[in-house]
Amino acid sequence: MTEVVRLAGLSAREREAAAGRLLAARLACFPTDTVYGVGGAARPEVVAALVAAKGRPEDKPLQVIFGSLAALGRALRPSPGLARALARLLPGPVTAVVPAPPGWACPPPAADGTLGVRVPDWPAAARCLAALPGPLVASSANPSGAPPPASLDEVDAGLLARCDLALDAGRVAGLASTVVDLSWYEADGSFRLLRVGAWDEREVAARLAGDGEG
Repeated sequence: MTEVVRLAGLSAREREAAAGRLLAARLACFPTDTVYGVGGAARPEVVAALVAAKGRPEDKPLQVIFGSLAALGRALRPSPGLARALARLLPGPVTAVVPAPPGWACPPPAADGTLGVRVPDWPAAARCLAALPGPLVASSANPSGAPPPASLDEVDAGLLARCDLALDAGRVAGLASTVVDLSWYEADGSFRLLRVGAWDEREVAARLAGDGEG
């Protein structure tokens, strides 16, 4: 049976404990700034449970979510130019496609050697997740082709039942992240929009140029 933890109203210590249970879960549902996701700590057994629960092809890449930009930097060690680009986009409603660091194994990189990485601008009730010491592997908590859920109540019941734990932070934006390919950014300063979500191409370009809110 899925344990549901409603984060609003909990003490800081209780929220930290909930974050710890997320890391220990075989499969969990949790909020981001955009939509609710399903996944857990980046371990092979969590990847296997996620792929099975969603019915995804095993070779389809999964998102990697970091609690903070600092945690992303420690794990990926991006080149200086790429690090500046990531700092201008994250935290925020963006999935950045970047080169996987040497030796990265879980979740497996895409066939072209890239990872899709996120640092959410965590909802107020879920800011305990900003202190996560390691990455999460995730996918949106919806069956393929269905709208992404903006609240725990909108998560597909069958998918939720596959989870050990569900963290409820209330309603989030409900609009999928913008996917930005930065895999060649260090070489030539280029980017490519793979999916328009919360931000459009103009917004992404303005932020990469250092224009703040665009």
